Parts: sequence; structure tokens; C-alpha cells
Amino acid sequence: MQEMIHRDRILTALKRGTPDRVPWIENDFEEGLQEYIMGTTQFTPGELCERLGMDGFGYHFPMGGKATAGQSFQAAKGFKESYYYPQKITFDFVPPWIAEMGVIPETGRTYIKKGLLTSTDSLKLFDEFLPDPDHPARYEAVAKWLSQYKGDYAVFARIRLGSASTLESMGIIEFAYNVYDQPELVKEVHRRFSEWSAKVVEHLNQLDFDFFWANDDLADTKSPWMNREMFQEFFLPYQRIVANAIKKPWIFHSDGNILPLLDDLLTLGMNGIHPIQPAAMDIKKIKTLYGNRVCIAGNIDLDYTLTLGTPEEVDQEVKERISVAGPGGGYIITSANSLTDYCKVENVWAMAQAIKKYGKYPL
Repeated sequence: MQEMIHRDRILTALKRGTPDRVPWIENDFEEGLQEYIMGTTQFTPGELCERLGMDGFGYHFPMGGKATAGQSFQAAKGFKESYYYPQKITFDFVPPWIAEMGVIPETGRTYIKKGLLTSTDSLKLFDEFLPDPDHPARYEAVAKWLSQYKGDYAVFARIRLGSASTLESMGIIEFAYNVYDQPELVKEVHRRFSEWSAKVVEHLNQLDFDFFWANDDLADTKSPWMNREMFQEFFLPYQRIVANAIKKPWIFHSDGNILPLLDDLLTLGMNGIHPIQPAAMDIKKIKTLYGNRVCIAGNIDLDYTLTLGTPEEVDQEVKERISVAGPGGGYIITSANSLTDYCKVENVWAMAQAIKKYGKYPL
């Protein structure tokens, strides 16, 4: 088979086709780890992909400054100006958590202390926290970066469908109570987040992105955080607002066991599902049941293999995942969430080498 360019490799897999080799792309790649891999902060997204052999990008990069811990871009108040005028290269288009935030001093990681959307009166916080989805500055900056850095790589924009924003900005316990005590409040919160994302997507459709990656956790390793009936009433109609606005291929991400919701989720029309978390879902089962309907993206274990295991264990796991999910195409290899800065650097290199070793078609 003739060697493909990186972008075509990803897009072929998203169409459930068979590329020249199993493509590799990550939903996130924390900046601290990027810096370790490259040995500097002076690099472009394409140079990072070339170094490792990845087929695309779509997260955030140090932009010549010191690498920082991930997730701080969602740090609530003060978000608007940093959203309009980003100080780092970023392809993220997610709203802030409407929440009281905390910071871990040792790592700089932010976390949610308390959701703030807990009453009808709190809806006024949307005006305070959410940036204007039609503000041109962010899109102008990203269009410039795409023209500078895209090259032959697949580039994605990270978005949300509104579900994670609802759960985290309300708090899962408060959400559970409000489903019964204030059901219309839950629906209104989700509707507002989803309509914001849909407006953003309308702008992103006009930019030179190859696909979107929608991040909305709905489950833990045992089960979804709601039963199917609740999902159909409180989530699916509002997720569909965003899905209907999407005019490019897209991947849906949720950690945990989403199998009880998967048939409903697939009605949204995504091209791929990610990350098939090993502690929660069996990739062989998912490939068998759904591989003829959707591209499978995952699932090199983050809980142990990439973070605590050996390079030999990484090599074996990559080989096994490709042998199970790779036949027939429609498979993109990724970590089972993202490449975090607590992954072992030698294990990331081992993953890169194993993909080259075992991923060429025919397998």
C-alpha cells in the first residue's frame, strides 16, 4: 500500500477504512510531558508529532514559554480575556467550569471545589463566566496557527456537547438531587451550555480543522452516572443541539463504562468513540459489537501501563491492542485518556516505537 500523509491516515480510519498503518493521535498531551520529550519549549506542534511519529494534534502547546500543568485553561473567573486572546497555542474551544476552583500548589493543577449552578437564581452566572462565542479574536488566532503549523497533519478542535459542563458546574450530588427537585433547572443549564458550544462549532466549521473531539465524561469504571431513561431525557436532546451543528467528522470522548448508553449516543452521528478505558470496557467486545458502525479510538492503559509499567509492558500492550482492534481498519491507537505529565517518558517512547513496529497494514 502506498504511504499516506498523516491527515489521510486519520480520516481514513474515522471512515472505518484501512489506512497504510494504524494512526496515532492523542486527545490531550500535557505540556510538561511535551517539554520532556522535546527537551525545550521552542518547538511547533508539527515538530512534536514528527519526533514521536504521531499523525496529528489539537490540544495546547507552551508557545516558547515554560510548560504548565494542564486544565488551568478552564479556571472559571477571568476566563474571558484568556479565551479571546490566548497566550499559548491552543485548539481548545471548551467553556469554563462555572464553579469555585482550587489549585494544587505543588503541580499547578486546578480542580473543582464546588459547582455554582445550583438554583434558578444562579443562572445569571452564565453571563459572568461564558465568553462571547462570536468574538472573532480566538478564531483569528487559530486560523493563523492552522496556516502556520498544520502541514500534512490532521488537526482537531476540542469541544464539548454540554454534558460535562452541566455535571461539573452543578456538582454530581447536586445534579442527582436536582433531577428530582428541579428538573427544569437541569435541562436549562444543559441547554445553555449546548447552545454556546453549537455557536462555537458554527465558527469552527469554517476553519481548516479536519475533525472535532467532543469531551463529555458520563460514567465511572462501573457504570454511567445516570440510567438510560435519565440520559434520554436530560442529556441526549441537548447533546443533539451541538451534534446537529457539526459539519466535520468527530470523535466522542467519555471515560468509564458507557456501554449502557452507547446505542443512544451513536444516534448523534459521531465517527469515533474514545478512549475505551481498559478498566471499564473490553475493546475486543466494542470492536465486535460496534466496529461496523464507528471508529474505535484507544486504549493503551493510563492507570498502569503508561504511568507505572515498563517499556516491555507497553510494547506488549500496543501489540495486543493492534491485533484485536486493528484488523479491518477503523482503529486509531491512543492512550486510554491522554498523555499526562505523570506518564513515564520512556513508556511514551516505547509506545511510539511499538506503533511503528506492529501497526503497518496488512497486520
